[in-house]
Amino acid sequence: MKERIVFVGFSITPIVCVRVIEDTDTDDIKAEKRKYPFKLHNDVIVIVKTTKREFSFHIPAKFIWNGADIPKFFWRIIGSSTDNAFLLGSMAHDFMLEQKKYVYCDVLNACISMKEYRRLTSLIFRQIIKNSGVNTVKANVMAWCVDMFQICNKGMWKCQLV
Repeated sequence: MKERIVFVGFSITPIVCVRVIEDTDTDDIKAEKRKYPFKLHNDVIVIVKTTKREFSFHIPAKFIWNGADIPKFFWRIIGSSTDNAFLLGSMAHDFMLEQKKYVYCDVLNACISMKEYRRLTSLIFRQIIKNSGVNTVKANVMAWCVDMFQICNKGMWKCQLV
């Protein structure tokens, strides 16, 4: 039986800020703000219940991410990469990717395969965007695209757990 999401929620409403480029910023900081325009303002705990397990993980304030990776030519159909409906889903998904050692090893105790973990990140993304008001069909298509992108970019799944 495949693992299914029963519930995904937050301990507190995440406060997302848009990082503003200022004249006093160095070129490196300006480039970083363009690449990662969103910043979490408060500490948030993501609570996940599936048909197989319950767990939670902490996303610290000041976590930065880029929003949803949606190619520009799909924006008219799906929405832009900075669409509010995708922000929290992309935040949790990106955090799970960037902090595999913490979430996969420390929270989940490496009790699932890396393939199952990859799928779980996509399912969590899907549930959060559905909770944000994205209809089921669009959420399913987006989660499938996220999963396919990750499968095609296997390098991101060569987990450096040390």
